[in-house]
Amino acid sequence: MPNYVSVGGVWSPANEKVSLIDHEGKDGRQAGDPYIYEGPDRAALFELWQAGEKTFGSDFRHDPEFLLRIKNLGYTGIDDYLTQIGYDPIKEEKKNKEKKDVVLRHEPLKKGKAVKELGGGRDFSGMGGDKLGDFGLPKELG
Repeated sequence: MPNYVSVGGVWSPANEKVSLIDHEGKDGRQAGDPYIYEGPDRAALFELWQAGEKTFGSDFRHDPEFLLRIKNLGYTGIDDYLTQIGYDPIKEEKKNKEKKDVVLRHEPLKKGKAVKELGGGRDFSGMGGDKLGDFGLPKELG
């Protein structure tokens, strides 16, 4: 699943670090050797390549609908609006750098406990009388 980082409305691939196996023997490795890939998310790069784009989205400062909304609210321009709402470009740049520096490791998901475990038996009569556990007493006892 592709992972992106959004900075001001522009989506670019997130960073990832993953263990892979080199099936072709590139870059001086033998075919079948394991190696660590560090770089932009491969699924996101593939999705961008399929779309023929370098990034998705557009900078909110250049979005015509957003600019029209600002004008309709009575602001003289985007700088006036951003000042009014307390937008701090220095803080935003720091936050964006932190977002870009996050490296996804694709850890395997942990299995959780089943939501409706079969705890009291299965009814094969077709009447829907299976006894599910973990949700209180059965109808006969409750």
